[in-house]
Amino acid sequence: MIIRSNFNGFYVGPKALFDPNYIPPRLLHRKKEERSLFSVLKDSITDDFCLNILYQGIDGIGKRAIVNKVLNEILTQNQGSMNIHKACVDCKEKNFEELIFSLMTELSSLSNFNCNVSTILNSNISQLWNIFKLACKKNKNQLYLVFNNVEYLDPKVFNKFLQFGKETNTTLIFTVNKILRPKTIDVLTKFDLRKKLSFFTYHELYSILKQRVLLAFPHEIDKEIIKYIADVICEQYVPVPGKGIEILRDIYPILKPKNRLNNYELIEICQNHFDAFQISDEFSMLNYISEEDPLNIIFLDNLSNFFMRSINYYISLKELQDLYEITCESLEYEKSINEFQELTKELLNLGIIRPSRKNSCKEYTSLLYDTTDYDYFFMVINPRQLKAIIDTLFNK
Repeated sequence: MIIRSNFNGFYVGPKALFDPNYIPPRLLHRKKEERSLFSVLKDSITDDFCLNILYQGIDGIGKRAIVNKVLNEILTQNQGSMNIHKACVDCKEKNFEELIFSLMTELSSLSNFNCNVSTILNSNISQLWNIFKLACKKNKNQLYLVFNNVEYLDPKVFNKFLQFGKETNTTLIFTVNKILRPKTIDVLTKFDLRKKLSFFTYHELYSILKQRVLLAFPHEIDKEIIKYIADVICEQYVPVPGKGIEILRDIYPILKPKNRLNNYELIEICQNHFDAFQISDEFSMLNYISEEDPLNIIFLDNLSNFFMRSINYYISLKELQDLYEITCESLEYEKSINEFQELTKELLNLGIIRPSRKNSCKEYTSLLYDTTDYDYFFMVINPRQLKAIIDTLFNK
């Protein structure tokens, strides 16, 4: 099936995928977090007090999107009534001096934020910090400073900025991609608001990725591609949109000119994003399959052919059973439903196929499967890779 490339008329093109600061027209499944941040920032404006805010969550979960969306709404609502400005800085691979310089560069556009470039360039770290503090104190705008990836900050620098916010009546918002270092844990008490973002479900992740596809592509895209990407992320990583957007960036050049993406091409692209997704030792896989009985080997050959000759990303339980029965008929073996279930479980545990979550709300572990619980399965190993291994066995 296909999805139409119009999200309420908000088609924006590749920016929806490639701009790290792009904010979609609606943040799906984050309404509660969005309202919470908007409310507390709105109150801080009304009552004229500053805040230290921390957002925690794995990279790609949407911390930056929430912060930027809410700040943009506040700036828009207060446009003309008061001067509110924001400055964002990425702490990754920046020392203290580079952070201050980046912030002053961001704020240099403000009419009453006076700073002499030559003075900044010739200042040592201590002087640079004092110039920045003085400029912020004299500034009559209400400032929001956003620090992304603060896990890279030295704890002393972290404390310095937290203290700076209170001294200059500046609201500071920090985003962190992982648990803070032990020396930084004690600063948690200095935050007025701390939020740890939870993971999305499979269906939530799918709807977010579908939204990005609708925003990024001018033509119709097969929604099975999006479901497959969501399945793979849930299986091999954690359900966060950032990883899916990375994959969509890679397939954008293929899908943009309306080219049809073969399923094994997408599997290969996905393999480049997940180390655990790749078979680390093809020789071990070859040895494992070579020890299987002829029925299992022929079944694997039929399975790889099924995916290679179709553009489907999934195989249904019924189709899987049909392949088993065809294999039995070709070898004149007696069919057994118990044997089919054991064979399917073996493929699951071996990591060749996985059950899809697209038609199931059930949770499962990677080692405990009841094949009757799931309607569809997807291949983990590239079917061409599996085919090459089996052909090697046949050619021995």
